Amino acid sequence: MVRIRRSQEQAAADLHRTMERMMEQLFHGGAEASPALQGWVPRVDVYETAEAILITLEVPGVKREEIEIVIEGPYLRVHGVRREPTGSGCMRWHQMEISYGPFERILVLPQDVDPEAISAAYADGFLRITLQRGPAGGRDVPVEGR
Repeated sequence: MVRIRRSQEQAAADLHRTMERMMEQLFHGGAEASPALQGWVPRVDVYETAEAILITLEVPGVKREEIEIVIEGPYLRVHGVRREPTGSGCMRWHQMEISYGPFERILVLPQDVDPEAISAAYADGFLRITLQRGPAGGRDVPVEGR
């Protein structure tokens, strides 16, 4: 059994975010790529039990229809878009901290995941993906929820 411990230290969280940004720059055209084109990166928790791999992505404000989950070989790709809110008439922003636009997370899966026994549910801003253990392969995964 793999044991995962969550660190409460801010320095470790900042280092993790910096490393994620660096990896995104590496995979999406380097530092010269526009942040608007890169989108945003949702946070993810991955853990396993004896029966399954469990993945939770934090994607509040994303419509279920805007999420796509694809398994290709050893990779699980979750991508979609969080649309910027539209207002009527003229709007003046006072503060804007929430990232909008496309997002993508690519995770490497263990070889013993059964692509036919995968489920996904979206509720309260969290996308929960359950990957049962079994033979490897590939397929699209429907997202259930409200």
